[in-house]
Amino acid sequence: MKSKEVLLLLVVLLVFGLAMAGCSQKKESSAPAEAEKPAAAAPKSVNMQEGKWEITNAMEMEGMPAGMMKPHTMTMCLSQKDSVPKDTEQKDCTMKDIQVDGNTVNWEVICKDSSGKGSVTYAGSTFDGVMETMMKEGGKEMTAKMTMKGKYLGPCTQ
Repeated sequence: MKSKEVLLLLVVLLVFGLAMAGCSQKKESSAPAEAEKPAAAAPKSVNMQEGKWEITNAMEMEGMPAGMMKPHTMTMCLSQKDSVPKDTEQKDCTMKDIQVDGNTVNWEVICKDSSGKGSVTYAGSTFDGVMETMMKEGGKEMTAKMTMKGKYLGPCTQ
């Protein structure tokens, strides 16, 4: 029974990394189309404070005992150009279809063995969001849902 719990915990940690949409996007300075995207996206700004945010994530997974995964809190800098909360340590994923609809930012993330969709709605100095992730483990499909709450802390020091 212990090995199943350890495996489940490892899977949950993997999902958490993905769920933070921790995909590093490669930015190519030589691509003129990429250079034009921020200017085109400028009118679609969301009601958010740019700067340092505290983000608390809570995970739910089908079949996972309640309370097994405690909420996780981290800080990161967010801006109008980079408004998707993400785990910067995850390197094997690709972000796609980032869309702004009013004060809500929606995105998709594709990784080797998993994929997910996320959404965050900003309200000035706070946000609420959700990320749903599907992955395959041992031939079985598993789904995890993470809720996110963010609050603005102040300017970034970087």
